[in-house]
Amino acid sequence: MQVVRRDGTPAWVLVHLEIQSQRDPAFPERMLFYHVRLMDRERLPVVSLAVLGDDQPAWRPDQLNRHLWGCDLTFRFPTVKLLDYDPAVQATLTNPFATVTLMHRDAQETRGDPEERLRRKVVRYRALLRQGYQAADIRLLLRLMEHLLRLQPELARQARDAMRQVEQEELGMETFVTSFEEIGREEGQRELVLRLLTRKVGPLSATVQAQVTALSGEALLDLSDALLDFTQAADLTTWLDQHGAAATDDAPDGA
Repeated sequence: MQVVRRDGTPAWVLVHLEIQSQRDPAFPERMLFYHVRLMDRERLPVVSLAVLGDDQPAWRPDQLNRHLWGCDLTFRFPTVKLLDYDPAVQATLTNPFATVTLMHRDAQETRGDPEERLRRKVVRYRALLRQGYQAADIRLLLRLMEHLLRLQPELARQARDAMRQVEQEELGMETFVTSFEEIGREEGQRELVLRLLTRKVGPLSATVQAQVTALSGEALLDLSDALLDFTQAADLTTWLDQHGAAATDDAPDGA
């Protein structure tokens, strides 16, 4: 990020943000490694910050110390502990980060209790709709909620039914849950096509995976038919070129 010094001169600072959700004795060492690698590669000032999302109140790593034969190393970094934030206060904030923090706490506190997780998911969704977020933000937060508060298929169906009822009560219509299910089906289709391509032409580079993922639903359907005739990686590259995907020098591994 670009900052302005007190004397008015601009400067660039790299912000390294690390989110840690489980206790890890090697965490301070990893923070140092990332810090040094960034500084060495970019030759710019680096600030390393840590968000601790674990469920152990006493675990608060904020430094690494090494002392050997007169050689001393001390590396300190600021941390934020999500457990320190009062959920009741967070629930009053119209801030997506507060909402995500509450979802994270719900996920931690309902491990092994799927019925309570279902209840909290519905309650959290109602609160989400009442907080005045834009539609695009609601969809993003709903996607994250589905990831954090995962349920077995039958309970997931019950949750979706309850969330549809919440939409009717709060908005007078069903919208976000239904559209999210459509997104989920399309994402499942993309994953299936990627797996089939890998089996047909070998491992795909990150660039090619991104090109396939960016295809429209209609183009994805066309590709699912075309891939049956692919015999080599070049066939996929040619198809992507012909259907508007940006051509690059990167091809599937093994091409």
